[in-house]
Amino acid sequence: MYAEIVQEPKFYLDKKNFLPEATSFLLTGENLEYLVKVFNSKITAYLFKTFYAGGGLGEAGFRYKKAFFENLPIPRIDKQQIQSVEKSNNDEEISIQLGKIYGFSPIEIDFIARKLKTV
Repeated sequence: MYAEIVQEPKFYLDKKNFLPEATSFLLTGENLEYLVKVFNSKITAYLFKTFYAGGGLGEAGFRYKKAFFENLPIPRIDKQQIQSVEKSNNDEEISIQLGKIYGFSPIEIDFIARKLKTV
């Protein structure tokens, strides 16, 4: 589940209740634990807000509009990489793993890490 208008990512995996609010959406499919961590990570929030959000809501927020959210590239990775991300509870560690998965150079990862403080 996710809210459309947020100040920061608010993705939630609900395996029992499925009670979305008025401007919330449900995602279905495989590897949902992995996807929730990816979507809640600051690196993905930075990438979405910077390149895919179709315009922000000022400095304080952004909108996960379905038409834009569908364009966010999520790299296909192997089961071992998925499990590695799923086991991590530290956003910095997840962001570094995702930077490598996206194929960013160390300079690009460092640049995004500095920018993450503004997300």
